[in-house]
Amino acid sequence: MKVVRVLGIDPGNYRTGYALLDINGSRYNLIHSGTVSAKKKPENLKKIYDELKKIIEEYKPTELALESSFYGKNPQVLIKLGEIRGVILLLSAIYKLEIYEYTPQKVKNAITGYGWAGKEDVFSMVNKLFNIIPEYQDEADAIAVAFCHFLNR
Repeated sequence: MKVVRVLGIDPGNYRTGYALLDINGSRYNLIHSGTVSAKKKPENLKKIYDELKKIIEEYKPTELALESSFYGKNPQVLIKLGEIRGVILLLSAIYKLEIYEYTPQKVKNAITGYGWAGKEDVFSMVNKLFNIIPEYQDEADAIAVAFCHFLNR
């Protein structure tokens, strides 16, 4: 059976979480995870691009699992998230990654069993399933996105 490497991403305004998960049939293995921190300055898109490009080139994923956009009250936040998603989608096109998108509710349901779970519940389940304490919630969310993809393959 062929091992598939998926890059799970949780786009964020200040930190974009990422996780690399190897999927081999009914087994999974977390390879690497972390965050790309970026301030509000215009250079943040380049930093996200550069960091994720390095990760893609080093770990060579073939699939990208991405948390889909959600509706919010602040249009400025949605615009910034859209810009970050654009960078991620551009990288996926350049490196020919298959893209899979999951709603926040689907991701939460996959990791906790409840689609409206809180962030602390996601963090706790990531810790239990992967025996890791992520530095930031964004990293935990990216691991959850990758895990959601594993369950939906």
